[in-house]
Amino acid sequence: MRQRKWEVTVAALVLSATLLAGCSTGNNQAAQAMNVTVKVSQAQKGMLGQGSIYTGTVNPSATVNIMPKIAGKVDDVTVDVGAQVKPGQVLFRLDDDDLRNKLKIAQSDAKAAQAGVKTAESSRETGVVSASSGLVSSKNGIISSKSAITQAESSINQAQAAINQANTAAKQAQTAISTASNTIKQTQEALATAKSTLTRTQSLADNGLATQAQLEQAQAAVVSAQTAYDNAVNARANAEEQLEAARNAQATAQKGLSTAQSAYENANSSYANANEGYNNAQRQLEVSQSTAGVEASQQKVEQAQVNIDIARDALDNAVVKSPINGIVVTKNIEPGEMVSSAAPSLVIANLDTVNILIYVPAEEINGIQAGDRVQVNVASSGIVANGKVKNINPMDAAGNGYPVEVAVTNPGGQLKTGMLADVSFVGDDAKEGIIIPSKAILKDGNQSYVYVAVKGKAVRKPVTVATITGSQALVTKGLAAGDRVISNNLALLGDDVTIQVAANS
Repeated sequence: MRQRKWEVTVAALVLSATLLAGCSTGNNQAAQAMNVTVKVSQAQKGMLGQGSIYTGTVNPSATVNIMPKIAGKVDDVTVDVGAQVKPGQVLFRLDDDDLRNKLKIAQSDAKAAQAGVKTAESSRETGVVSASSGLVSSKNGIISSKSAITQAESSINQAQAAINQANTAAKQAQTAISTASNTIKQTQEALATAKSTLTRTQSLADNGLATQAQLEQAQAAVVSAQTAYDNAVNARANAEEQLEAARNAQATAQKGLSTAQSAYENANSSYANANEGYNNAQRQLEVSQSTAGVEASQQKVEQAQVNIDIARDALDNAVVKSPINGIVVTKNIEPGEMVSSAAPSLVIANLDTVNILIYVPAEEINGIQAGDRVQVNVASSGIVANGKVKNINPMDAAGNGYPVEVAVTNPGGQLKTGMLADVSFVGDDAKEGIIIPSKAILKDGNQSYVYVAVKGKAVRKPVTVATITGSQALVTKGLAAGDRVISNNLALLGDDVTIQVAANS
């Protein structure tokens, strides 16, 4: 990086401003009759740096590579380069059809395992009945009702499986219809082309300009195209029949599910009645029965729940969210592309605070400490900000000086990555005031003044200038932070002159 030292002679600047003000006196009357295009700089509260000026490049304080935990095809991207994002905000989603199917399978397995637990419990209860003749009649009622519950649950699962199968068949049929429709369109176009070619070839043949072989070839092309078109039409008709059959199967399966659910409710009611009788008999007999079968079935339920959790986690990972506040600076994905954790899909930069790296020569480095205040000036954009020394590298960078990293708060996001910024150090005795471009200051005798843009007019304001350093001046009286100070075409201005602020100002 380069180092610059600016020395400003205040007397020379004041003399130039006085001459400029003298010229403007003769032009004020003419300026009143026209719009003067001006550039403005926003007055900012701060302190002027002193001494050497160092130039560095603005960089984000942190960057995060966004990579999905699972590989997959991108379904939807919700952000673009430059978008502001917050923690937890959805950045993109992966196609999750397969993941959802795996979750359904895991849930179905869990239901089967739970049914297995009930079956094991039913078997245990059957053993209790066998061991005690006094409980036979009441136990039979329980067995019968629980068997009905198990059968009803099995019927419900079978009916649900039939519904899922019918839904899958319907989806496949719809896909086949869509594919056949596309094929019809393509073959229809090909048939039209073949017929057009045959007409031309026939005309040429009639005039002796095409051979019989060419004519026969064109005729064969029409026959082939017609056959392809007819096949596509038949394929779509078959697919539509399959769709109708699938829908009929859906209706039948839904009816079966309703019947199974009704049977389940009836079985539960029967079980409640039988269980009451069993409880009365149970008071008269203590039965010892091994629970090994039930425990084994319960372990299967627990394993099935683990599989559900794994499948649900995978499904959750198909939605990728931002871990930080920041701005999207790189986008490497589009919908339909395959992504994985091998490469970043997005890069997010935190620009709430930015870092600027400068290089300080050996003869000046010992005067700098972490925490020292600095002023940052981006001359190309008129941005002035304050910051602090973040860290100092003790190693000289190949003769360029010692790397010093400066941290600058950037709440408005004005400082952009890649901007060149001038950095100067602020002394402990530095005064605080309003910072404006020094070229905006004019003199009228001993009184300094500036022009401020207010509602399309140039308004003259007297100011008290405390310090001028390089291209900046510190004003302690006459201006407030946010005032729009005019910095060019001053010779054409006067109080209340109509102005137009340049678009790039």
